[in-house]
Amino acid sequence: MLARLLLTCLGCILVIWGVGMPVVALFGTESVGHITHVRRQLGDRGEAVPNRYGYSIGYEFRLPDGSLAYGTTHRVGDYFSPKYLTKGRTVKVRHFSWLPAFSTIDWSWGAAIENLIVAAVGSLLAYLPWTKKPGTRKKRRPTH
Repeated sequence: MLARLLLTCLGCILVIWGVGMPVVALFGTESVGHITHVRRQLGDRGEAVPNRYGYSIGYEFRLPDGSLAYGTTHRVGDYFSPKYLTKGRTVKVRHFSWLPAFSTIDWSWGAAIENLIVAAVGSLLAYLPWTKKPGTRKKRRPTH
């Protein structure tokens, strides 16, 4: 029972994240932000397309009340990708005014496919633990 609840909670978190980012990109408040750091993580990803790396990008942006909020994102790109996302560069940040921790920078519709996959996996994780397994019907008692 505990495993079912844990899988359901994990599935709900994945659904919220998978659906949330496109919603933030569409309906979020737009602010001007600045990249605070860019870091290449690990080495070549070993994919079919060579020389692709993972980058961790940190940014900050001002909220309408004047306070600073911070965010991070992860991007995949080639060796020359960071020149477009360098420290100090100005970027558009989309966020919810009531939840600035949920933000995104330069969100593209190509990322929507990844978000939809995450939401689909999350919905499966939330749904499947509560379905009955095939062949687990109760046996009928013989009636006399």
